Amino acid sequence: MRGDTGTEDSVTVMVTRVVAPEREEEFARWAEEADRAAAGCPGHLGAVRLHDGQGLHHLVYRFDSAEHLDAWERSDVRRELVRRGNRISEPRSSRSTDLAPWFTLQERNVPPRWKSFLTTWAAAYPCLLTIATLLKLLFPALPQAAALAVNSLVLTALLTWVIQPRLTRRARSWLLRGARPAGTRGTTSEPRG
Repeated sequence: MRGDTGTEDSVTVMVTRVVAPEREEEFARWAEEADRAAAGCPGHLGAVRLHDGQGLHHLVYRFDSAEHLDAWERSDVRRELVRRGNRISEPRSSRSTDLAPWFTLQERNVPPRWKSFLTTWAAAYPCLLTIATLLKLLFPALPQAAALAVNSLVLTALLTWVIQPRLTRRARSWLLRGARPAGTRGTTSEPRG
């Protein structure tokens, strides 16, 4: 897409930030300040903020040229904002010269499998131990097949509706560290802020 001058292509940068659950309000204030600062820069065409409900916040900024975006990204104001933002969230960003990032969020971030394995095991093991111990104490004559059925039923319910949602929310910064959003057409991912 051409900028207003017709000499440069417009550029969109999308920064995805992983926000710790207890820092959501502080992050919202920080993002407002970042939006206002970007809006005051030459070539700024607009900004959009999106939140996926799982601690991922997408900040999208559009400039009329790569030069104006670069000037914003090199500015002292932005550098200070990034420094403060990094205390309350972890950044990932991508750039594009087409409109795709304005309308298509990158695919959901998926933690590395080893992290998913560790959190599932950390949740399952104590539950299994507790449920098995209680069943043995309360129903010592219960056949093994019935004990396993009750154990697996209670474990699955606890993991699905109680433990995993809370554990995933608490550990999301760690879980998503190292996870990469999938790129969109015309987009390059960079570890920017």
